[in-house]
Amino acid sequence: ISEDCLTVNIFKPSNTVVGNSTNLLPVMIWFYGGGFIIGRSSRYDATPLVTRSITRGTPTIVVSVNYRMGPLGFPRGEDVTRKFEEGSPILNLGLEDNIAAIEWVKQHIEAFGGDPDKITAFGESAGAVSLEILILNDRIRGLAKGVIMESTGSLPMVSPSNPQANDIWNNFIAAVPSCRDKPESTVDCLRTVTTSDIIQAYNTAGLFFNTSGQDWLPVIAGDLLPNFPSTLKPKQGAVDAVLIGSNLDEGTLLAPQTINSSQPIKELILSSPPSPPNASPAEREVQLEKLEAVANQVLEFYPNDPSLGAPFGTGNDTFGLDPEYKRYAAVATDFILLGPRRYLVNEQLLKASIPTFSYLFADQDAVPVPDFVNVTHSSEIFYVFGDLEVMTPTARKLSSTMMDYWISFANSLSPNDLSGNARPFWPEYSSSNPLLLRLDGQGTTTIRDDFRENQTAIFNRDPAIFTH
Repeated sequence: ISEDCLTVNIFKPSNTVVGNSTNLLPVMIWFYGGGFIIGRSSRYDATPLVTRSITRGTPTIVVSVNYRMGPLGFPRGEDVTRKFEEGSPILNLGLEDNIAAIEWVKQHIEAFGGDPDKITAFGESAGAVSLEILILNDRIRGLAKGVIMESTGSLPMVSPSNPQANDIWNNFIAAVPSCRDKPESTVDCLRTVTTSDIIQAYNTAGLFFNTSGQDWLPVIAGDLLPNFPSTLKPKQGAVDAVLIGSNLDEGTLLAPQTINSSQPIKELILSSPPSPPNASPAEREVQLEKLEAVANQVLEFYPNDPSLGAPFGTGNDTFGLDPEYKRYAAVATDFILLGPRRYLVNEQLLKASIPTFSYLFADQDAVPVPDFVNVTHSSEIFYVFGDLEVMTPTARKLSSTMMDYWISFANSLSPNDLSGNARPFWPEYSSSNPLLLRLDGQGTTTIRDDFRENQTAIFNRDPAIFTH
């Protein structure tokens, strides 16, 4: 682990002609997920994706990048805030890394045979959230033509001086022996410690084992993220087109397997940090009243009925767990992923006239996981990169088809070119005709984006109260 990590990996067809500006190839830039705390670009081998692009006659370059995470990428707390207010660009460094990566690719990719004017940025989870922010704050304009967001979601974001943020920072600092007694100069002290000190602090503070995405999110500050994402409005032309979607059972990865009551569901809602970011006691009281009302409504709209829970479509099977597990998983799916995706598409992207294609990934052969997890968060990545070692024939075909859709989008800003597998037409999403492509190895079909509509509406009426 080191801050000297801002490197890129470039996967290109072996016969790419360099120096010929008339035959430049489209470029895809990958941003990994990991809760803004763990992840690395080397984990993703884009060779199958590039090979597929060649096979289908649309050769494409894929670039994967690193960005800083955790306390090195998203520092927070009183001392950090003080440095920021003094003019130090110290906040949301991971987002700045992502911008710098796209800028580097745009400036240099022609030397590798890539087209700097035909860049598509794509990412999953935290990587997708990063791209969402860059669309909302207009920082991706002129850098990437298209954006693909896999399982972008909403998690509570706070100001860097929030008491919770300060506690998180101090917990990390306390794990750095030479800095724990210097609360007024934590930043300066961290700049003097060794890589081994940082690694030890990560282990001591338990950061490697905390991937909930709660502690080290981007913070509300400055031009990069001036307010909660749900309050920001993208400008027309921020990007030329977007492809976005989520997975059938996203929340099963987040649901505690030991749950046996509805209280954790209420806590999921009530634990939202103060809104607005620096809320007065009176504003906080109003927010908490609203959250209490929402929590009660959630328990009403998500009854403790296993047949309605996640993993969805599994009937009354509880997999040996308490029925509250499936209930919590359903709420988490809709609260953190499905609802926010609908809000982003309908209230932000479409209102900025950004052409949008949306999907629901639902293939149950995705990865070998327990039945109670099913098609969970990040399952689709293996299909997009074509790196499932043990695949059923239907999963293998779906993987090729998904690569076709993604590559087609990178080449033409539409998933519907005629190259590669014969595959269903993917309609553009609109407010009058909200259609999704349901990606499933047993049959990919077009469906309306109206399932559990009443449930997600609970969260989308006023997402800012959740600090989303």
